[in-house]
Amino acid sequence: MPASPPSSLMVRLPNPLGDAVMALPLLSNIKQRFPECRLSLVGNPAYESLFSGLSHIDQFVALDNSLSIAEQSKILEEQQCDTIILCPNSWSSALVARKAGIKQRIGRTKHLRSLLLTHSLPAIDKPRLMPELYCELITAFGVGFSVDPAYLPAPDIAVSWAPPKLGYFMVAPGAAFGSSKQYPAHLMAAALNGIHAKHQLLPVLFGAPSEHQSLIELSKLLDHPFIVAKQYADFNEIKHVMKKASFVLCMDSGARHIAVAVGTPQLAIFGPTDPSWTAHAMDGAVFVANDKLDCLGCHHKTCPLKGHPCMNDLDPQIIIDASSRFIA
Repeated sequence: MPASPPSSLMVRLPNPLGDAVMALPLLSNIKQRFPECRLSLVGNPAYESLFSGLSHIDQFVALDNSLSIAEQSKILEEQQCDTIILCPNSWSSALVARKAGIKQRIGRTKHLRSLLLTHSLPAIDKPRLMPELYCELITAFGVGFSVDPAYLPAPDIAVSWAPPKLGYFMVAPGAAFGSSKQYPAHLMAAALNGIHAKHQLLPVLFGAPSEHQSLIELSKLLDHPFIVAKQYADFNEIKHVMKKASFVLCMDSGARHIAVAVGTPQLAIFGPTDPSWTAHAMDGAVFVANDKLDCLGCHHKTCPLKGHPCMNDLDPQIIIDASSRFIA
């Protein structure tokens, strides 16, 4: 039996940054089909500024994963929502929702997780684009869905570290996934130096607070002017600066998905991750990879091969040449 139409619904966001952004089409589907429903987001406290400015979101509930199951459950119980959609496939997220006493709990079956859910969808059995997989959760209500473009508003605010004028691109060399996803610093520097020499664009380096020292080290290898974003820049600042950038150079990471949502072109370096999961919104995107290898998309967090060839053997000139696609 389908779930009842909700009057107050929480969406438990995915934990990875890119996945959280790829859940945006699910949120727009909820508001389109249940316009009177009070919609709350639950997730990483840092994501509150990421989703700020969305008119169809009524509330953001910060939920730190370091809290105990009981503490998390109490926070959700206090929201007094009748329904929750769980984007994470973890046992713990379902247990928190169950202990919070939420009447309708929607998620995917995995490792007997359905025992904690009231409405479950089948486990994911093959690679599919994540925005579609998240939107599919709304079918628990007996309704269809459309995978609309992801959208995040970029606020018009003053940002202390923003470039003083246009003519820049943003660079996100980090990736929370693991070291296998990271392009070596000396090769990234060669690519940035080449892009600057060819197009006279200023690179703006940014990343998670934990990546700040790596950005500093990368900047020491550059032979031209640059900007390093402040260590604890919030997502409103990043969205503002990114919106005006010529393009974003990044890995297959959260930075690409934010760029998609604010409407900025992306030049993404692929290696261990499979684009079958993340290659959505391809208008304005250019992917580069070491296509000579048959191990691409292995999903290893650390490379088991000698020399990490998908990254170490990717010629920076390929990235420099690809950047010309974004220059009028």
